[in-house]
Amino acid sequence: MELMVPDPHPLPNGLVIMFEGIDGAGKTTQLELVQKALEEAGWPLMATRNLGGTPIGEALRKVIKSPLERPPLTDLYISLAIQEPLLDIIDQARKEGKVILMDRGPLSLAAYQVHGTAIDRETGWQQVANGMDRIKPEAIILYDIDMETAAERRQPDKADYFEQQPAAYFQRVSEGYQEAVERYPATVIDGTQSVVAVQEQTLAAVAKLLVA
Repeated sequence: MELMVPDPHPLPNGLVIMFEGIDGAGKTTQLELVQKALEEAGWPLMATRNLGGTPIGEALRKVIKSPLERPPLTDLYISLAIQEPLLDIIDQARKEGKVILMDRGPLSLAAYQVHGTAIDRETGWQQVANGMDRIKPEAIILYDIDMETAAERRQPDKADYFEQQPAAYFQRVSEGYQEAVERYPATVIDGTQSVVAVQEQTLAAVAKLLVA
């Protein structure tokens, strides 16, 4: 599917779009489809992921997704360690006028750690605010999906530490995203629709940003 926006060009301060949603919501698939459409249209682009995105971040990603037992705050500190070098990469991409697609951002801290594992709310939300203030995304796209559909889409044989959590955990994560988008306005898209329908709505949201 094409992105119907003419005249691709570097943007004065770049453009950051965050893709959010619980595991199984389809955010990574949609990010990849947007990436393909932008590349084919000729837009300067960087795609990255918040749990990863740099060599040290990818190494720490393996640690945080491993089944190793740890206290809840450990995940917060690993997440922040992953995010820190990624911020420099994002800053550089902004200077180069790129469209920056992020698979998850600081709002995931709110969903998975403040709500999911119930770390101290004040500590968690302060770190979310710090990350959002530094990244300053121009847009957040949240894919909303019910727990049953999300569970069906996850692959049990490939489940990581987070994906192996019980249904009650993902219900809390979903509630965390609901609180997050009350604090940080987002475009919410029904992730239970077909991939094509979700793609159409996602590309429409991205196109509005590029012509604004």
